[in-house]
Amino acid sequence: MGYKIAIASTNGESVDQHFGKSRNFLIYELSDDKVVFIEDRELIAVSEDDEHSESGLIRVADVLQDCKAVFVLKIGMKASRYLYSRGIKSFEVKFSLNYIFETLLKNQRNGIIKIL
Repeated sequence: MGYKIAIASTNGESVDQHFGKSRNFLIYELSDDKVVFIEDRELIAVSEDDEHSESGLIRVADVLQDCKAVFVLKIGMKASRYLYSRGIKSFEVKFSLNYIFETLLKNQRNGIIKIL
């Protein structure tokens, strides 16, 4: 059985969105040996002016509730802590999606890291 991750990407090739500004998240499911695209989840951005409202954080966390992790270009401490309190780990990265998938699958096979 796999787990889902959310990626803030506008181009489907790299992580290029700030958590609070993202209007969509690409959802992927990872199993032991493969990555499957599930859907592109559209949402209302958490913030427009660099301030995260509590209702905005709740709304986005609800949309991502079935994901174990979110990969974003940037995320503030308040948002990161809130997601963590809901069981979602956040990672600031500036990588291609292929690199993220390859790294997660390789590390998972080697027992080095688990997002769960």
